Order: sequence, then structure tokens, then C-alpha cells
Amino acid sequence: MWHASCQGVTVQHAEAMTALDLPAASDPPTSVASYADILGTYFSSRAEEALYRASLLSQRFIEEGLGPEEIIAVHAEAVEIAMAGLNYRERARASTDALQFLLETMIAYGVQYRTYVDLRLRQREHETEARLALERQRVVDAEQSEHEKQAILATISHELRTPITAAIGNIDLAQRSVAREQYDRLPRQLTAARDAMGRLSRLTDDLIGASRDGLPSLTFVPLAADEIVRKACAWAEPSADEKGLTLVVTEIAACPVVGDADALLAVFGNLLSNAIRYTPKGGRVEARCGMDDTSGWCAITDTGVGMTPETVARIFEKFYRAPEASQAEPGGLGLGLSIAQRLVVAHGGHLSVESTHGQGSTFLVRLPRAIPRPPEQSEEPG
Repeated sequence: MWHASCQGVTVQHAEAMTALDLPAASDPPTSVASYADILGTYFSSRAEEALYRASLLSQRFIEEGLGPEEIIAVHAEAVEIAMAGLNYRERARASTDALQFLLETMIAYGVQYRTYVDLRLRQREHETEARLALERQRVVDAEQSEHEKQAILATISHELRTPITAAIGNIDLAQRSVAREQYDRLPRQLTAARDAMGRLSRLTDDLIGASRDGLPSLTFVPLAADEIVRKACAWAEPSADEKGLTLVVTEIAACPVVGDADALLAVFGNLLSNAIRYTPKGGRVEARCGMDDTSGWCAITDTGVGMTPETVARIFEKFYRAPEASQAEPGGLGLGLSIAQRLVVAHGGHLSVESTHGQGSTFLVRLPRAIPRPPEQSEEPG
């Protein structure tokens, strides 16, 4: 009998449905019509193929969510359809055949239903495990985010407290010097207090800049990026001299761009400040400018501590401080390069870096070049 081979039905189900041209499970439900068609074929031929098709149709019942009682109802309705037009003798024989057909269909249904349930259970287990894995990852990410947040807050607190403490301490010393009439100490003490307050001001500006969402509001006008680089280098020269570095401006060509002068001065000032800060005594910092077909470019190169590829990949992240930078100078919030990148992006430009650990770095700023205006033509007298 056919039910002896029902175990192979599920393995060949997809191919057999295509070969026998049965409706797919995603089509509109036609269970009764399909069942009646196969049943009518079985009445006329008693072929094993019809029973095989019935076993395949039982898979359709499972996918449509039909239970045994509903299958019996479908069977009863299909029998009426399949017997239409048969004479009395043919109907009598068909009634017996219909019972055999139902038996084979229900056996196939039972075998396939168990396989179907097993598959669904495994699928649900996989889905549950995936949800649990995702939830575990969310917990890990939340814990990591909280840890990073606490570390950032601790860094900010430390960095702000340091200049405040230094300023207060030097002001206290200045007050004592005045009380003791030791006026010769005042310039040094007040200068130290002023420097500490200057650092506090810069840190505050960095925090305010980092807290802004989106790109800052800037005023774009045609300007010469090379002149801004020269000014930034002039401002940075005292720091370079104090540290014993050589700061040079080379390959400076006319570099007309469209931008905000103050913002670009902040960008180049930050890049130069970093280059000086992380270059050992006796090193060299070089600024260059030029033009190509689409943009103006400015490069700041140093012979400092350099960076590893891992550091380069994260250097523009907010609050990230490279291990190389932390070793060279423990203080800092790790905001300068993040803000510089945002300012360059606001100009429609690009800020990139190339670096070799222990040998130095080059930061390259590209900005859209200004399109020169054609000379105005005067009207000739008529």
C-alpha cells in the first residue's frame, strides 16, 4: 500500500509539487477543488500516482492549518464533486475507493504533520536563541556604553579640575605675595593663573563644540587658505620655539577656497597644536598648501610620536585619546580632532591622516576651491 512509503513524502515534497503541477501553498486556498480533482483521478484509474498526489496535498492542509475534522469535511465535499455524473454502480465502487483514499490521505497527513511540527519547533528554538543572543548583546553594549560614559565624565571632571586648581592656587599665592609685599613674585604667579584659566577656557569651548548636534552654523566667503595657514603658524610659533621645535611653512601657493575664516583658523590651529604637542624636542613641524583640479589642500606634517593603524582608525572619534598621545601628554579630552573634522565637513571638505608609529603624522585638509569670478566688462559708448 502507498502508506508504506509515506516517510519519503516530505523529502521529495517541493520537487513533486512542481512535477505534478499542484498549487503552491502560497496560492489562494483551493483544497476542495484540488482534492476533488485528485479523487476523481483515483476513481477512474486507482493509480498509485493519485495516492501520491493526495499525500502531497496533505502537506497543503498542514500549511493551511486544517485539522483532521476539517480534512474529513473537505473529503466529504470533494466526494460529492468527484461522484457527480457517475451512475449507481460506479458510485457504489467509488464509495469504497473514497474510504481507502481518505485513509491514505490521513496516514500521510499524520506522518507529515509530525515532521512539520518538528521543523517548526526547531525553527522556533533557533528564533528564541537568536533573540536571547541579541538581548545578551544589548546588555553587553549597554554596560560598555555606561562604562565609557563614566570614563568620559571622569576624564572631563579631572581635566576641568586641574586648571581650576592651578588658577586658584596661583591666585592664593599672589594674595600672599601682596600681603608680604613680595611683588617680584606676582608676574610669575599671575601669568600661571592666566595660563590655567586659558586652558580652562579652551576645554570649555571644546565641550561646548562637542555638545552641538549636527554641523555648526558658518559664514562662507571666498578666502585664501594659504593666508589662514600662515596666520595659524604665526600663532603657533611661540609654542614651537618654547619646545625647541622647527616650525616651517613650505610649498605655500595661492589657495583660494570658500569657507569661514574663524573656523578654518581653529582647524589649522588645532592641527598645529597637536603636531607641536606630540613632537619631541628637536623635531620638525611643516605646513604646506597647494591646489589641484577640484580642491585646495593644506597639509600639516610632524616628526612626532606617530600612530598605529588601530589609532588612525579611531582618531576622529569624540573623546578618544590615542595611547601614544596619553603617553606623550597625560591631559586632554580627545575632542580637538573630532571638532576639526566636523568643521571641515561643514565646508564640504575632507580631513584625513597618514601616520607611522614612531615616525610622525601628516594631516591633510581638502576644501572646495573658489571659482574665480570673470572680470566685469565695461559697456562701450554707443
